[in-house]
Order: sequence, then structure tokens, then C-alpha cells
Amino acid sequence: MRRRLQPILLLLLITYAIVGCGRRVVFVSESDGLVRLGNDVKGHIYFWNGSEWELSSSPVMLPEGWYAGSLPDPE
Repeated sequence: MRRRLQPILLLLLITYAIVGCGRRVVFVSESDGLVRLGNDVKGHIYFWNGSEWELSSSPVMLPEGWYAGSLPDPE
């Protein structure tokens, strides 16, 4: 039983290392201004519909090189 379990555990460890180390999340404070988007940026966005900000119903793929930032808090 132990000999069968070792290759499976090794495969799981290698898979975790490849998947887990391949992505990195960086949090950007709102006060830091603009950021430039890398590749594979996908998510829900807010868009101006003429009278208010509306959340997209489905995720949107954002092109690499676009800039994203925050607006100052009105308060």
C-alpha cells in the first residue's frame, strides 16, 4: 500500500508546486494611482451606463497594456 501511495503523493506535490507557484497576487492600494495590466486579466467590471456605474453581468477579458486605477473618494 505504501509503495502505491508514494508516487501519488509525489505527483500531487509536483502539481501543487507548478500550479501554486505559477500565480502571484499583488494588492495595490487605491492611493497608488495607476497600474498597467499584464496578460490574462479577466473579471467583472463597472461601466458607466449614462447615469450610474453598472456591474457587468459576465467577466470581461481586459487587454494587456491597458491602465487601471481608482478615482478619489468623494467623501
